[in-house]
Amino acid sequence: MHQIVKRFGATLANDRIDLFARPGEVHALLGENGAGKSTLMCQLSGVYRPTSGHIVIDGRPVRIHSPLDAARLGVGMVFQNFRLVSTLTAVENIVLGEKTAFWRSRSWKKTKQLEIAELALSLGLPFPVDRPVGQLSVGEQQRVEIVKTLYRGARLIVLDEPTSVLTPVEVDELFKTLRALKAQGKTILLTTHKLKEVMAIADRITVLRKGKRVETLETRSTSEAALAQLMVGEQLKERRVHNPRVPGGILLEVKNLVAHADHGGRSLNGLDLQVRSGEIVGVAGVAGNGQKELAEVLTGLRAWKKGQIYFQGQALKPHSVRGLIEAGLSHIPENRMQSGLAGSLDIVDNLLFKSYWTPERSRWGFLKNQKNRLWSQSLVDQFEVKTPSLDTPV
Repeated sequence: MHQIVKRFGATLANDRIDLFARPGEVHALLGENGAGKSTLMCQLSGVYRPTSGHIVIDGRPVRIHSPLDAARLGVGMVFQNFRLVSTLTAVENIVLGEKTAFWRSRSWKKTKQLEIAELALSLGLPFPVDRPVGQLSVGEQQRVEIVKTLYRGARLIVLDEPTSVLTPVEVDELFKTLRALKAQGKTILLTTHKLKEVMAIADRITVLRKGKRVETLETRSTSEAALAQLMVGEQLKERRVHNPRVPGGILLEVKNLVAHADHGGRSLNGLDLQVRSGEIVGVAGVAGNGQKELAEVLTGLRAWKKGQIYFQGQALKPHSVRGLIEAGLSHIPENRMQSGLAGSLDIVDNLLFKSYWTPERSRWGFLKNQKNRLWSQSLVDQFEVKTPSLDTPV
């Protein structure tokens, strides 16, 4: 990729970036959120077109106008927000658009199930091939996306923040798969902001900052500290050591909780859990073992069949989401674009979802538009959200 420039209105997302990937290597694009990593990869995969610059694959200049063009050139991308049809099974998503058979009989579908199950197992990425992907965990959905890309013949595979939804054990399994693909001559482009992971898996690292390429380095010749400095543009201060804090009283308590997953089976079976004031509690487990259902039960998105939940000493009943928000419970979902944000609405509307009914945000059923825009702008400034304007769809 030579001198790639990408503009969205007045926002310069990529500023004359050069990127070179070798056959059979894992090349990491490292940078903070908003550095331009995903935007650059979306141009390689045909989602966006460069404002200027050009792309060369296998020594010849190419024009990539669509994901179909990219696929024909052997480029496949696994997006951070997956491109899957939730009501179709894993196999149906993978073969979607395939033209090898005019009549898809029951035996053809069975053959495809076995073929894809064997491929997934050989890659160390097993998942239920006959279950709708909407019933799979985010980690399992990512496996479907990777297998779909390989099934369609990709030689250059782009993974956009692939570890953001995985447990440490799943990250290790993913890295084993990437090393196996590298041994087969595949080229892997990996976008991330996690220093330890790029040091563990990447052969070379390109650092982006504020839409520009800072430097490309061999992994063996650099360190986490050096990469961190390149990412932020300044020497990092030493971490402050905080005195340990003694947790307070029980804030949230779960007793003998039973809940069912979308596929009808029990996902939570007699679960007990306590969370004290002022502490962080981690829930660990391989994808599909009830973590998603637990979060949904605690935030009003899923009913439970048996058990009790206490918050601040009060027994909770299956509340509405609004009722739990007002009680003081919040939820950051594992798939932000599916159940956390409304992608077609702008920043102001998305920020208002949890408070539009309050006196600060509305009066007599009418939103306080000017005040809400000022409030939204203050949040954008405070958290350094990179956006052309408050009216931009998220």
